[in-house]
Amino acid sequence: MKKFFTSLFDIRYSIFCGSIKVNPARRRAGFTLIEVILVVVISLILMGVALPHFAHTYKGSKLRSATRTVSRMARYARSMAIMRETKMSLVLNHETMEIYLGGPSQTSTNEADGELDQDVLKRLGYVEGETSGGDIGVEKEIHRFLPEGIEVADFEKDWLEDEEEYEDLYLIHYYPNGQSDWFILEFEDQHGLGTKLENDPIAGKIHSEFTQ
Repeated sequence: MKKFFTSLFDIRYSIFCGSIKVNPARRRAGFTLIEVILVVVISLILMGVALPHFAHTYKGSKLRSATRTVSRMARYARSMAIMRETKMSLVLNHETMEIYLGGPSQTSTNEADGELDQDVLKRLGYVEGETSGGDIGVEKEIHRFLPEGIEVADFEKDWLEDEEEYEDLYLIHYYPNGQSDWFILEFEDQHGLGTKLENDPIAGKIHSEFTQ
């Protein structure tokens, strides 16, 4: 009985001619060049769509931070005016971009009848108990600095007849009855993006929107 030994040439010839079937799973073990190119093209398209969105979000992050800071301090000023039954003032220095609030300068911040809690303010990153720059009659109780690269583009307000205007300060008053001064405040960043804040003098709510 003869034994036949299959040579390497015979195996290659048989595969080429189709007489030996190759397992499809072994044949498709890797990716073809077309599949790799297709994946790369799809990835580039998705990146091209997503990157402008993320870039726009990052550009507007400082404006959103400034808007939140003003809105929170405005709500706090209104609440403290009602609680203390005294006028509270929100002051914005458009040169240094510092914003602070406080009551009349003779008001003490160490009393316990609903006054500011110093420990809470420190945890929130506020600084309390400083005197205001310039003699404007407002005690600087808490203050924040707005993000760098933000500037005031416009400010409008209903000025009272006996109210003094300051060169570098914008004052917004909150009253014990829950009302406040009407104002419009616009911020602008280095990329030309802006945000507009408008205060409702009756409800004390600030409405904001982005502008180009």
